[in-house]
Amino acid sequence: MGTVGKDFGPYAEWLDQHGIPRDHIKAINNAYTAQAFITTDKDDNQITAFHPGAMDFAHEVSVADAQGVRIGIVSPDGRQGMIDHAEQFVEAGIPFVFDPGQAMPLFTGDDFKVFIEQATWVCVNDYESQLLQDRTGWSPHDIAERVDALIVTRGGEGSHIYLSGKRMDIPTAPANAIVDPTGCGDAFRGGLLYGLMNELDWEVTGRIAALMGAIKIEQHGTQNHSFTLDEFRDRYQSAFGEGLGAV
Repeated sequence: MGTVGKDFGPYAEWLDQHGIPRDHIKAINNAYTAQAFITTDKDDNQITAFHPGAMDFAHEVSVADAQGVRIGIVSPDGRQGMIDHAEQFVEAGIPFVFDPGQAMPLFTGDDFKVFIEQATWVCVNDYESQLLQDRTGWSPHDIAERVDALIVTRGGEGSHIYLSGKRMDIPTAPANAIVDPTGCGDAFRGGLLYGLMNELDWEVTGRIAALMGAIKIEQHGTQNHSFTLDEFRDRYQSAFGEGLGAV
C-alpha cells in the first residue's frame, strides 16, 4: 500500500511479472515516485540522498481500503501517512510493526511514545534504537513492556529481541559473500513478518529474519535475488544446525 508517481510504469510491469498485487497503490500524476540514492563505502558505511516525491501523499490511501488484512507494518513514509496508518490499524484491530527507519527525523519524542503505545511490535536498528531511547527517555526494556516485542538489529552482530522482562540474542546467519548491505534491513523485516504471520516462536522468527538478511547481502541491489522454500530450509539447517520444520 502506498503512493507512486507518474514514472512508475516500468516498476508496475516488474510487479505484475512477479505476481505482486498493486490494488492499493495509488498514482499521484503530478509527482515522481520516491527515490533513494545510496552510497556505500568499503566498510559498509552508507550515505543516502532521498527525494520523497509521491510518498508525501501517503495519507491519501487508507488501511480501510484493504480487506482481510491480518498484520501490518508502518515503515518510513510520508509523515501524515505514518500517523494516519498507525491510527487506522488500531481502529481496525489489526496488529502492526512500527518501523520508523529513516523517517525518525520527522517525529518528536512524544510522537514516538504514541506510536509505541499503538504498535504491537517495534523494529529498529541499533542506531535508531539509541535515538528512540534518547527522544522518549525509555530504555529498550521500558519499550518492551509496552509492546509484545522490541526487535533491534545489529548488523554483523545479530539482533536482540526484547520481551517483557528478558532479552533474546539472535545470531547472524553465515553469508557466502559480503556484496551489498543495501536492503538487508528490509529483507530481515520480511522474515520477521513471515514468522509473525505464521505464529512461530521468537527464536525461529529471529533466525528466519537473520537468514533473509544473509541471503540479501550476497547480492548486488535489493531485488535481484530469489530462492525456493526448499533452498531456504537447507540454508536454515546449515546455518543453525536444526531444521525449520513444516513452516
